[in-house]
Amino acid sequence: MIEFRKKQKRLFNIMRAVVIFGAIYIVAFIGAEPYIREWNTVADMICRYVADVTVIAVLVLVFSYYSKYGKSDSFLNYIEHEISDAGYYITSRTERTCDEYKNAVYDDLKLCGFAVETQVQAGDFDFDFTAMKKREFIYCAVIDGLDRNDVIAHTDAVLDDLTVRRLKRRGDAVVCFISDSPQESAIALSKTVTTYGKKEQLKIATAIVCPRESRVYFLGNMATKCQQLIVNHVMNCELPLKDKYICKDRLPFQDELAKHMESFNITDFKNGNFFAH
Repeated sequence: MIEFRKKQKRLFNIMRAVVIFGAIYIVAFIGAEPYIREWNTVADMICRYVADVTVIAVLVLVFSYYSKYGKSDSFLNYIEHEISDAGYYITSRTERTCDEYKNAVYDDLKLCGFAVETQVQAGDFDFDFTAMKKREFIYCAVIDGLDRNDVIAHTDAVLDDLTVRRLKRRGDAVVCFISDSPQESAIALSKTVTTYGKKEQLKIATAIVCPRESRVYFLGNMATKCQQLIVNHVMNCELPLKDKYICKDRLPFQDELAKHMESFNITDFKNGNFFAH
């Protein structure tokens, strides 16, 4: 991934330089063209050819860059944030049991004007409550022994519930799992963000809360509305987070992800044969 990013940056810098040169040249040529034509018709013809070549070069470079790197850029951006993020965060809430923590988040969301509904079923899965306000959505589930399959299945259920049953195509959602014993396989997915739509109009972030240890696992180093929802309502903190709430030690799955991403290549990604998790 590092080498791929270096090549991407190199092409981007070339593209930017050519675009800037082309814009300056064409603006200057448009202003000077009457004088050049009056002075020398051959020079005027040469300048026109240079302008045409510049426009073609800009179009070719822009097309080449976005056709090769456009689809992968957002994907790699999320992965880079996952790898560089703090291992976990410390919640400011004092509740140390799952039910107490769930009730505290529930009460907070009600006070903040969210429409809260308890015992909600999305697909084949039950959520202790959901909270919604305009384009902000929070789904909360208390699950003992949370594992990878629980995270994937509940996130898919939320995506289906929002897009099919509630007909939501835009917004920011958080799937909050509260568990005293989340498995490593679940924690490895805690920093994932599911997006919907070509322009990522709908984002679904994961947050795993372990009340007994006061830990919250989520993608905390990317400035998004999902991040704000988790920090404000799940952790009961404010942005930017103070250092006392950040555990900067990397977790093992982040190192494993970094190693796995060394094998990233654009061909497998475009063919749908490369998966980060």
